Amino acid sequence: MVVDADVEPASVSPRRSVKSRAGTDSRILGAVLAILRAHGPNRVTVESVAALSGVAKTTIYRRYANRDELLEAALDSQSAAPRMPDGLCVYDRVKWTLDLLRVALSSDIGMGSVSAVLTDQDPDFTESFRDIINNRSQVAAEVLRAAVDAGALRADLDIDTAVSTLVGSYLGAYLRHGRVDETWADEVVHMVCPGLEPGSAAD
Repeated sequence: MVVDADVEPASVSPRRSVKSRAGTDSRILGAVLAILRAHGPNRVTVESVAALSGVAKTTIYRRYANRDELLEAALDSQSAAPRMPDGLCVYDRVKWTLDLLRVALSSDIGMGSVSAVLTDQDPDFTESFRDIINNRSQVAAEVLRAAVDAGALRADLDIDTAVSTLVGSYLGAYLRHGRVDETWADEVVHMVCPGLEPGSAAD
C-alpha cells in the first residue's frame, strides 16, 4: 500500500515525527538502491521508487524534484568509505579493502549499476558511480602504499595498476560464474600477496 508518509496526526510528538521522516527517507533511498542493484539507473523513476518503497509519489516529490535528485541522494548515501578497523596486519588490511570493494559492487550499488557504467547509459550517473568506486579504491591504494613503505610489498609495485587488477578480479569472477562468493577477498589476497613480497620481482 502506498501512503503519504508526511501526513501525521495532530497528536504525534515532534520527536516521533522526526523519527518517522528519517524512516521514510530510508525507505525511499533503499528502494532507489535496490532498483540500481537489479536494473541500473534507467529503471529508477519516481513511480518505480514509490511502488517498491510504499511511499506515495507526493511524499517523494516533497523531498526530490525528479529522478536525478533521487539518484544523486542515493549515491551520496554510499559515497563515504567506512573506517578500517585498528590492529590489522598487512594481509588483513588488504583483505579488508577488497571486501570493501566487493560490498560496494555487490550490495551497495550492484552489478546493474556496473552494467550501466560500462555502456555509459547516463554520463552523470557514470561520474557519480566512479566517485564511489574511486573513494573505496583510494583506501585500497593507501593500504598498498603503506605496505610498500613498510617493506611488506615490493618497492616497485605500481599501486594504480595493482588496484585496477584487484577490482578487475571481482568483475572477472562475476562474468565467469554469475556471482562472487564472500571468500573471494581472502582467496585473492592469498594468491596475490606472495607475488608482491619483496624480492619477487625479476631482477
